[in-house]
Amino acid sequence: MFADCPSLLPTGGPVPAEFDSRRERMATTSQLVRVTADLTMQVPRNATGDLAQGVTNVVRGVDAVANVDDVDVTDLRPRLNDLRVDATVAVEMTVEDAPDVERASRDAFGDGFGIEAVESVDAERGADRATADTGERVQEYG
Repeated sequence: MFADCPSLLPTGGPVPAEFDSRRERMATTSQLVRVTADLTMQVPRNATGDLAQGVTNVVRGVDAVANVDDVDVTDLRPRLNDLRVDATVAVEMTVEDAPDVERASRDAFGDGFGIEAVESVDAERGADRATADTGERVQEYG
């Protein structure tokens, strides 16, 4: 079928492995940190549960967030289709192993849908369960 295509013919030996970013992602080292942050976000009006549950759902939508520990709503401004909420949240999140964990945490929150502003981020490295249990960092792919 493709016999006349030289790129599909067997080479007769092993092909050296090369990293190709189109096929697989680079391995990155990450850590689990406890973060307390002041956020301004949009909470849908039709969210199930109370306001704190709506805030929790928005924060859980952030890819890096592993667990939401505490939510304290500090301000509420109703708008036409949603509620603009200021809240202080305490979460566990997975961020890249970088010297500036607060900046990595701020960037992760900033990528979250519905989060408008990130203020006053305080991160503690002590939440890294993999380091505490085995003494090794976690290496993730993807």
